Amino acid sequence: LMVGLPTTSNVRPQRCLCHPPGETATLAGMPGDTFSHTAAVNADIPDIWSALQTADTWAHIGPVTKVWDERHDDDGNLAGYRWSADAAGRQWEGTARTEELLVGERMSLTLKSPELRGTLTTDLETTEDGITQLTVTLEARAVGMLATLFWGVVKQAIGSGLPHQVDEFAARFSG
Repeated sequence: LMVGLPTTSNVRPQRCLCHPPGETATLAGMPGDTFSHTAAVNADIPDIWSALQTADTWAHIGPVTKVWDERHDDDGNLAGYRWSADAAGRQWEGTARTEELLVGERMSLTLKSPELRGTLTTDLETTEDGITQLTVTLEARAVGMLATLFWGVVKQAIGSGLPHQVDEFAARFSG
């Protein structure tokens, strides 16, 4: 995802007077954007919902190229997974955790990596003519110094790739 940028594990967040000792704040003014795309799906919501509970379903959406170590809650809903993104010959790893779950309607995952943070949300809705609309929204923001410096490149890569990724995502459900 970072388009060939090294990690910033040696960069520490800035302290501010509004945080008590022992707490840190992220750097103020980190850039971020929201990207969204809607696709029609020729499948019923329960079938799509079931597929969303498998971590592999989320591969190739936004920065995610590979997923593993999926976890589920007691009801069988996806609780989280580890993911990676490949860019410029390097693999960037992160985690995803389910933040919001409205069965059959909405699923939001929080994505975290050393350079980026974000939320990946899928909304499902059936139109009057019986077509399922799948909307994927990715809110992403830089948290690392290098991601901040090169946000324009990162933003363009995510923004130009998401519509195609969502269309492919939807096509997987249409079987």
